Amino acid sequence: MVRTGLAALLLLAAVGCATYRDDLDRARLHYEANEYDKALVLLEVLERDIDSLSEAERAQYAYFRGMSHFRLEQKRDARHWLGNAAARELTAQGSLTTDAKSRADDTLTKLNAPYFGESSGGEEPRAGRCKTDLDCKKGHYCEAGACTSSSGDAEESSATEPKPDSWKVPSAAPKKAAKKKKPADDEEAE
Repeated sequence: MVRTGLAALLLLAAVGCATYRDDLDRARLHYEANEYDKALVLLEVLERDIDSLSEAERAQYAYFRGMSHFRLEQKRDARHWLGNAAARELTAQGSLTTDAKSRADDTLTKLNAPYFGESSGGEEPRAGRCKTDLDCKKGHYCEAGACTSSSGDAEESSATEPKPDSWKVPSAAPKKAAKKKKPADDEEAE
């Protein structure tokens, strides 16, 4: 009786893991069929149960999710998930195929270029342009070389431009104390 119950429990656990693997395989098939939005839907649903996948499957999950975001031009999410895939590949060598690893590395390099700069010449960004989020003012981020607000509006100027003189805070000049006449001085004058 105990053995039967234990066997049934193990069978249910194996079926549960197979279901998650099946979802990952379906997402991969959608990705390979250029149906990136369908792949993303499956992957987003699977995210809650990602701990049920093996480490290699988690790397594949992150790769397909990152590349799906990239194909849909969702660069910030693509950068996050491809970075995740690269980190997981380091811990579980061979999780991704050579082609997938190469594609992920190339795509991640392209996505990181605006954040880390494409050259190390040390030049200042042109007016209205940025290389990293640090070049933009608070509440903005660097997207494709232009400061953009959280709402998605492009900023006309970057934080690296000199601020107009009207923005400068006047220095606190010491106030001159007005001399008051002493009552004794008033009496002498009369």
